[in-house]
Amino acid sequence: MPKTNTLARLRQGVWIALVAGAMLTDWAYAVVIAGVLAVAAVAFETRTPLRELGLARPASILRTIALGLGLGIVLVAFSKLLLTPIVEAITGIPRDLSAFDDVRGDLAQFLAWMPRIWIGAAIAEELLFRGFLIGRLEALFGGASRIATGVAVLLSSVAFGAAHGYQGPTGIGVTGVLGLTFALAYVASERNLWVPIVAHGTYDTLALVLIATNFDRVLADFVHRIIPVAH
Repeated sequence: MPKTNTLARLRQGVWIALVAGAMLTDWAYAVVIAGVLAVAAVAFETRTPLRELGLARPASILRTIALGLGLGIVLVAFSKLLLTPIVEAITGIPRDLSAFDDVRGDLAQFLAWMPRIWIGAAIAEELLFRGFLIGRLEALFGGASRIATGVAVLLSSVAFGAAHGYQGPTGIGVTGVLGLTFALAYVASERNLWVPIVAHGTYDTLALVLIATNFDRVLADFVHRIIPVAH
């Protein structure tokens, strides 16, 4: 990414504000509108917006899918068995996943969530928080460098956690760490979003399976015997 002048740097702040503003609305398709704005902003800045956003064809589709699936599975185990109970022990507040209670024991509701998970979360959130936000923050800081990229990765992860505020303070912390992992996977994949997209979709799908089968509560009871939640 080339170094940017002062006007171009300020313009990145405008793009970020516009996309964030769209996401903060209560419109039914806020994420879609934000995604369109993000693509338009990057198209204004570069002739190759899809590549700039990390949506170029990966070198190996099978390797990308395998890496994404593996990362998603590992993250589910890490989140449920270690990360969430540790954050809950620190905050003293259980992670609030009540927004997904409608899928418990209901296969139809579970299937209805799949498009939202893979389109609204895996694709749209990765495009916005990783592909768009990291790149625009780097440009805002004057161009990609170790420091600029590091700060952009951290800030994008904080924003990702904050966007999950409906899960309470523990949920913000947990999703912030997950967002950091997706961001690192994005950077490590040479700015290709497909690994974190597959990982994100896999994580959310498996997490929803645990909720639909009520096995999340079984896991939580087991883990809390080892890492109790402070009250």
